[in-house]
Amino acid sequence: MLAHEPSGPAPRLLSVVGAKGGVGATTVAVNLAVALSQFGQRVVLVDADLRGPNVDTLCQLDDGDSLVEVLAGQRSVHEVLRRGPAGVQVLPGKWSAGEPVECSPAAQERLIEELRGLGSHADVVILDVGSGVCPRVRRFLAASQAMALVTTPDNVAVMDAYASIKVLASESSPWVGTLVNFALSGEQAADAAGRIALCCRRFLGREIDDAGWVPVDPAVKVSGNEGKPHVVALPDCSATRAMQRMAAHVVSTVLSEPAAVAVG
Repeated sequence: MLAHEPSGPAPRLLSVVGAKGGVGATTVAVNLAVALSQFGQRVVLVDADLRGPNVDTLCQLDDGDSLVEVLAGQRSVHEVLRRGPAGVQVLPGKWSAGEPVECSPAAQERLIEELRGLGSHADVVILDVGSGVCPRVRRFLAASQAMALVTTPDNVAVMDAYASIKVLASESSPWVGTLVNFALSGEQAADAAGRIALCCRRFLGREIDDAGWVPVDPAVKVSGNEGKPHVVALPDCSATRAMQRMAAHVVSTVLSEPAAVAVG
């Protein structure tokens, strides 16, 4: 492609962030990507969690090139993308334990520019960025139009969610939504989301969207053990219905606005 040749509307970048480790952010990212694909969206899913990449497991991808080669400049995004469940295109992040991963600001910016240039292939790029407020996560969020923060009703997770927004809000996208995972009831989830929203409104002057909640559902563990997204493996379970509601919310709040035109 020639420099400055228009490539059409750039895909929306939506980063999925965990308030802390163990809140199920990767499971949410994978199932959200699948649900959006089932809604007719063209989806690219990027495993950008350098501390614990495992999107490939849930998408049943074999060994091959990954984000490592893209960050190192050895492969392009197009060369590494692989077909995942429900037509989702996956950029896996698998590498060996202890293997050094090049993620300098220049390498990360090169990756982001390639993702922005996928307009002819994708409507939305879901980035599973893990948890924490390190510079790598901040750079992904600064490039994203939306941030979905996954938490649980646990008090520590709720406090970590607010702390993450406090650090990241000035650099993150215009849309920030919370998803309460592993909730025992809608009331419990609403309480957790409400506490986060109240703190953000009172102390940060920022409105936070309630993107939904996912109930405790044994089906999630069952499908995970089988290496399948529950949205595909168990379409009628309560967790799947919850992810479909979140996907519909994302379509109406994040993907319905006119997109910018990418230049590549």
